[in-house]
Amino acid sequence: MPSTPSPATDHDLVVVESDGDLDMTRAPDFAIDLGLALCKKPRAVIADLTSVRLLSAAGLTALDRAHHHAEAVGSRLVVVAAHRSALLPLALSGLDGVLTTFPDLPAAHAALTGLVGAGSAS
Repeated sequence: MPSTPSPATDHDLVVVESDGDLDMTRAPDFAIDLGLALCKKPRAVIADLTSVRLLSAAGLTALDRAHHHAEAVGSRLVVVAAHRSALLPLALSGLDGVLTTFPDLPAAHAALTGLVGAGSAS
């Protein structure tokens, strides 16, 4: 299944999902989806890697570039990952120190909803 951007319940949060192997054949589509989501300048984009079986260097590069894009547009990129197939490459690349990672979508939504609420109150 290709990655698909889908609006979350809050208009300031966008979820971009991927599954299967996030390798050099699928990472470009994932990068495009992340970029399109970030062009809308949401408060945050959630990269949902819950169903990813393989996170390759190409997938890590897509995440790193999206992180920089998010900073440039005043947004934030966070990752949902609970399995070793995604967590280990994030750790080995050092991206786990750059990107905030949540174990599931409800945890990400809860944390970011507080961020969105705090941001809209000021």
